[in-house]
Amino acid sequence: MRNTLLLVGLTAGLLPIQSVSAEEESSHHIIVTTNQRQIGEACPELKAGQVLQFEFKAKRTVEFNLHYHQGDKVSYPIERQELKTLKQSYTAPIDQTYCLMWEGLKDDTLVQVKYSIKD
Repeated sequence: MRNTLLLVGLTAGLLPIQSVSAEEESSHHIIVTTNQRQIGEACPELKAGQVLQFEFKAKRTVEFNLHYHQGDKVSYPIERQELKTLKQSYTAPIDQTYCLMWEGLKDDTLVQVKYSIKD
């Protein structure tokens, strides 16, 4: 099964460092840069029961959340929180595209991200 990596930058810069197919390795490394009130996202597609393991480290405190969209409704399995670093796992309850999202709170902020998807 091939995992799809979707990177979306809304008024923010995203620089892929390494992104390989699930057949080669299921680990992804990216750098997200945000400015004040600008966002960056990494949005992998998960099947129900798959585990998203992720960690990130930011130079400055950012606002982070994990969310997904169902029509006009946005659900937040991990609510918005302000922090510099986080290492966590999330098990998808349904087939969906889940977005790891960072929003800058101050000046330019560099966020180093690593995530993988496990069956």
